[in-house]
This record gives sequence, C-alpha cells and structure tokens, in this order.
Amino acid sequence: MLLCGVIVGILTLIGLAVTIVFFATSHPAIDATPVEAATGFRDAAGMVALATFLMLLPFPFALLFLGALDAVLHRAGGGALVRATISAGVAGFLIPVIGSLVSSIAPAVGAADTSAAAGAVVKAIDGVMPLSVALAGFPRAVFLIGVVVILARAGLAGRALAATGYAIAGLGLVGTATFFVQALFPLASLSALLFVVWISVLSVTLRRRSVANR
Repeated sequence: MLLCGVIVGILTLIGLAVTIVFFATSHPAIDATPVEAATGFRDAAGMVALATFLMLLPFPFALLFLGALDAVLHRAGGGALVRATISAGVAGFLIPVIGSLVSSIAPAVGAADTSAAAGAVVKAIDGVMPLSVALAGFPRAVFLIGVVVILARAGLAGRALAATGYAIAGLGLVGTATFFVQALFPLASLSALLFVVWISVLSVTLRRRSVANR
C-alpha cells in the first residue's frame, strides 16, 4: 500500500491540469462583478463538478498510503509521535477536500439566483478553496516534520529527503498567511504540489527499502 503515495501524486497532477484548464477557460475573472461571478459559475457547472471529483479522487489512496506509513513509522520506533504525524497527514489531505466540496456549490447558487447579492455569496464560496489549501499547510508541516524526525532517528531518511521535507513544511507555513495576504497563495499552492511530489518519492523510497530487506 506504500505505492498508493505514487497514485496520490499522479491523480493530484491530473486534477491540477484540469484546474488549470478551468481557470484558463471557464472560471470567472478574479475581478468579476458579483453578477458576472454568479452567471460564470452557473455556466461552468460541469467543469466545477469534474474538478471537484478529481480533487476528491486521491483521498482514498492517501488514506491507504497513510495506513501503510503508520506501520513503517511504528517499526521505526516513532512511539506517540506516530499518532500525531498520521493524524496530521489525514488532516492535511482532508482540509482541501472539504474546501473543494464547499466551493462546488457555487454553480448551484448561481443557477438559483444571478442577482448581485447571490453573486457576492458565490464569490465568497469560491474563496473557500484557496483558503483550505493554504491552511492545510499547518497539518502538512506537522506531518512532514514528524515523518522526517522518526525516519531520521531510525536511519531511514536521507539528507535530501529530510532537507526537502523541512523546506516544504516551511514553505507551507508561510503559505498559511494567505488567510491575511492573498498574494501569498502561490506559495501555498506550490507547497501543496511539492507535498504530493514528496509523498510520491517517500513511498517509492520506503517500498524499495522494504523489498531490499526481505
């Protein structure tokens, strides 16, 4: 199940590609008026549904990966830190999923009412997703640091894996300030992308060591 981490990475990249297409073709402009936002999301209901589905699709594979990682960390002697680390991992994946589900109702609101008031609600709902990606930086940082610390103590984390883990954790923590400064969202997005890449590399690394030790 460790290789489920690779599946998470692949599915996340597919979802990212669809999201980029959505923003390039159908998503209302950031400076759109409330009415334009309401009608824009109403007309983009199909693309929003697809993007939301792809956002949720990696989650079950993430849970399988975390289950396998839990066993590895316990064998490495992580003790109580394992519980905190795995719980943080679940939260790191779950928060954006919840944000995506909340944001997915924007087309329904736009379809029901395209007034300025409804459009303001649509814009607020649309803003939940980037905030969820940013704030997930907190549990992702706990997860990354926890994994690196436990594996390093057991001699299972190379310097590159440890250094990149700490760096991604730090980048994610800076990205959480998106809650106050929207211009920092690119950092939060980059951290989230690097996080799943790191997960994929970790899963392959641990799998190879598991096979070599048999």
